[in-house]
Amino acid sequence: MIYRLKEQKGDVIAVPQLVFSKLGIAEEYNVRVALYVLATGITDPDKICADLKLRSRISAESALSFWAGAGLLERYEENAAPGEEPSAPAPMTWAEIAAASRTDPMISSLIDCAQTGFARPLTHREMEKLVNLYIVEGFAPETVMLCVAYVASRGKRTMGAVSHELKVWRTEGVETGEQADAHLQLLALRAQREQYVSGLLGIAESELTLGGRKAIARWYEVYGYDDAMVQEAAVQAGAKRDLWYWNSILKTWNAKGLRTVHDVRSPVAGAGASRNLRVDRETPSGNDFLKNAVRRRSLRKQPDEASQ
Repeated sequence: MIYRLKEQKGDVIAVPQLVFSKLGIAEEYNVRVALYVLATGITDPDKICADLKLRSRISAESALSFWAGAGLLERYEENAAPGEEPSAPAPMTWAEIAAASRTDPMISSLIDCAQTGFARPLTHREMEKLVNLYIVEGFAPETVMLCVAYVASRGKRTMGAVSHELKVWRTEGVETGEQADAHLQLLALRAQREQYVSGLLGIAESELTLGGRKAIARWYEVYGYDDAMVQEAAVQAGAKRDLWYWNSILKTWNAKGLRTVHDVRSPVAGAGASRNLRVDRETPSGNDFLKNAVRRRSLRKQPDEASQ
């Protein structure tokens, strides 16, 4: 069977592109509420619940909160003075969460996931924080679960750590479970690179600062360099084991358009961060200036010794 869209003859409403962009993370009832609100302009939770035959009023409130967080709706106080800032929705209490969990199985799944990740039962306060990340702040359940597992794997078994990490992810454009999975793969890759660089530096990975970790990510993700180029910078720096000195070398190479170790060692490349470094040899020998000076002094002494 092949289908095609029929010609529309009236009764058409405009659906913002924002709604389509959230289809991947929006629950079925969220989409129904969005279409209902766009068609009627009604945002009363009781009316929405009755007309759409939702499981509970909380489902309607949850959907409205989701679309407010997405930017489709805006929050305001009915009795607020003109120009007054809208207040954030009140977090759900434990009693409301217990009631909602009977109709929304995702709530129980979130709690079970967190208790498994933290290897302990959650307190009522922790459950409130967890569920509000999903209901009030609009994080996709899959994203919350993946974040809980990631934070727990790093030994941070608190809801504060989960909330902070989710907000960091959101600033980096992570919304859906698919995006969260890809982001976790990137974080694992970053951890491998940080371990490699700290090994070259001869320090513990925990000694890397936040700025240092960002610099390392920039070498690989912005400059497009690999381990070989980072190692080459370490070789060119000689005995100077300093991340920021290496950073200056790699930054210079990137500005010069040097993409490979062969580019760096070519006669036309020039020295990365020091004029004394030879880059035209297969294996850089470090500070050749000092070695040449010693050689010249020994040659001057030879005639004197022969005369004696």
